[in-house]
Amino acid sequence: MCKPLRLCLDLNIWCAALLADIKGNKNSACQSIVNFVRCGKYASGKIELVISWGMLNRLEKVLLRLTPLAKDASFYVNAIANYAPQLTLGGTGVIAIDDIEDQLVLETALAGKADMLITANFQDFLNKDVEIIIPQKHGIYHSPNHNINIIHPYLAINWLNQGNIP
Repeated sequence: MCKPLRLCLDLNIWCAALLADIKGNKNSACQSIVNFVRCGKYASGKIELVISWGMLNRLEKVLLRLTPLAKDASFYVNAIANYAPQLTLGGTGVIAIDDIEDQLVLETALAGKADMLITANFQDFLNKDVEIIIPQKHGIYHSPNHNINIIHPYLAINWLNQGNIP
């Protein structure tokens, strides 16, 4: 049996999926990715969510600001917490990225040994440790202990649907 695919979803993926649900949209890339996480599997095996308490707390604050989502923010965040086999405490604050929120997401992905970090804000995660594979769509963050594929959701959903993860 192969090991589960460990995914860390940037907060913009969760927000985009929920907003698409509220608008009545179906099968957007973000909705489909969240559905894979919710089901715990994709075309070639199991999926495990990598997320931290810090990410969940930040997501709840963001959802509380989005008027149509405010009343369900806690419910949504608690549901996401239940998708993860474990929650990390968060990052260590040592990765050189300008935005503290993005730093927390990348550090959570590293701490949780994520295979993929999926984000619509690909550019925000670029630094000297990221090797660009496909501009604006795929990069590999190299650290001494673990490498992470940073993927745009359109490319990620193709990989997940095909079960072909490089």
